[in-house]
Amino acid sequence: MQAARSWSVWISLIGLSLLLVFLAGCGGGGGRNTVRVSGEVTLDGSPLDGASVMFTGPEGGTPVTAVTDASGKFQIDAVPGLNKVAVSKTESAAGGSGDDLSPPDLGVEGARPPAGPKQLVPVRYVNPTTSGLTVEVKPGMEPVKLELSSR
Repeated sequence: MQAARSWSVWISLIGLSLLLVFLAGCGGGGGRNTVRVSGEVTLDGSPLDGASVMFTGPEGGTPVTAVTDASGKFQIDAVPGLNKVAVSKTESAAGGSGDDLSPPDLGVEGARPPAGPKQLVPVRYVNPTTSGLTVEVKPGMEPVKLELSSR
């Protein structure tokens, strides 16, 4: 009985070790085999502050994201190769930050459900497959200029 328990402990430890090795190999950039990309996002020629920029590597995987600063600039660690890019910026329907977590009063007759966040960039840019934005990520590359148009 003691020998069987001892084997089950060893098997559990080996399984845990394999799981940790597997998890260490998974990640969304910032680790092995990534390239630091800097760039700027503009909308109709103006810098886009507070926008989320998402790069999806050539083999899919976990996308990596960054947020633009007041001048529309960002830095991101992306996988080398042709990356699909998406850009999103939202505002709550009330124009605030969307931090009001109080539940809506849906018991009142005629009350409307809360409106979702308002997208501040054209919807086509939000999805990497419809944005039309791609970046060839490679070591030593120049800064990227992502020029969005509301037209």
